[in-house]
Amino acid sequence: MEQSGLTNILLIGSTGNGKSTLGNFLLDPSDDHILKNPTFLFASTNESKTKDVKIASKGDLSFVDTPGINEGVYEDLEHMIGVVKKLNELERISACILCVKFDSKIDMQYKATIAYYKQLLPQLFENNVLIVFTNYRTDARTLFDRQRLKMDEAAIISNAVHEVSKGLNYSPACFRIDGLPFGEEERSFHEEARSSILKFIMEQLRPVCVKNVLIAKTPFIVERCRKEIEEIKGEIKGAQNHLESKNKRKYKIIEESTSKSDQLSVAEQHLSEKKTQLQRLDSDDLVVGVVWNLEQKWKWFDSQTQRFKVTSDWPIVNYEKWDNGNLKWHDFEVGTYQISGEVKGRFMRGLYAKLTLQVRKNVKYACEIKTLQKEVSQKEIEIGLLKSELRYAERSGEKYDTEIKEYEKFITEKKERMNKASKDSMTVKEAEEMLKKLRIA
Repeated sequence: MEQSGLTNILLIGSTGNGKSTLGNFLLDPSDDHILKNPTFLFASTNESKTKDVKIASKGDLSFVDTPGINEGVYEDLEHMIGVVKKLNELERISACILCVKFDSKIDMQYKATIAYYKQLLPQLFENNVLIVFTNYRTDARTLFDRQRLKMDEAAIISNAVHEVSKGLNYSPACFRIDGLPFGEEERSFHEEARSSILKFIMEQLRPVCVKNVLIAKTPFIVERCRKEIEEIKGEIKGAQNHLESKNKRKYKIIEESTSKSDQLSVAEQHLSEKKTQLQRLDSDDLVVGVVWNLEQKWKWFDSQTQRFKVTSDWPIVNYEKWDNGNLKWHDFEVGTYQISGEVKGRFMRGLYAKLTLQVRKNVKYACEIKTLQKEVSQKEIEIGLLKSELRYAERSGEKYDTEIKEYEKFITEKKERMNKASKDSMTVKEAEEMLKKLRIA
């Protein structure tokens, strides 16, 4: 299959399964490269040399050498952050080589490694996995020992493939190779195996997009997230109880404010009416204080005389006289509170007169004005108290609104955290934050 760009190949496997040695041999099988200046350092002891992800290219080939996992909580997460960053840079992978050391057992660590990468790169594991048995020695002594020990090579390979292939929907292609061949005969055999591996990848496998890969959570992190979710649930429940209490109090304040507002409207209406009454009464306008009337029915050409004395409860400011024109006013005396005199007249149809005493309105209605002034003052005090209570209720409502928003924001943030914690994977940023938390803890 023709491909443009590099053919990226991912090497995975447990520590000590020969990933780096295989990567060197597939990249450049010459002794000068493998023994004197290897691209990927390989272990000379039982301690892994691959501590970080490393990418090396030659020609159209590019290999990604990954560190083993299950080396420690922090180390595994740090390794995976590095792996995912490199994968996101590459954007596509042509093959995933599962490195299995020949005649070694597929232990729990290896199974966990495969399970993790399958979760990390599900699309790649759908069709682009092949198994390479490393450290497959073909020298005469090794072959003799296998025969002498009656080692069933086919059974060893079959059992390993069976264990490695669990969870896959296909049986991966298998190859055997030794990345450190000795002698021309061995080199020829293993270089042929190298060619077969690369040919299979180039011709049979289609590259898989690995852009924006998320970091799968390890069992340790999954358990930690589970505990975090339980803690968050408790925090959310507590916040929801507080929120419910705040909302109840807020609704009560709204009811109280509505009631106070209604009372204020009524009080202001009453105050307006009282002020209107007060304004109407408390003026210097003249009003009728007392009215004296004379009504004498007619007596035939009889002369009539009528004495009068009209008294006012308020100082007299002005007066008005009226008669029907057939009488005269005599001895008319005007005092502060009294007007006296007499009227005389003769008229065949009767005598009619009227005396109106005028006083100041604010004097006449002084008691009513005083009462109204007192009522206005009381209403103003009542309105002031109602306004003060409303302002306090508004401030309390604003305070509760702020607290409610804070609790709602808190709950939203906690739910977002719980949602992230419940997922099987993380972004690189989230994984780096998790690593910091783990180190602090």
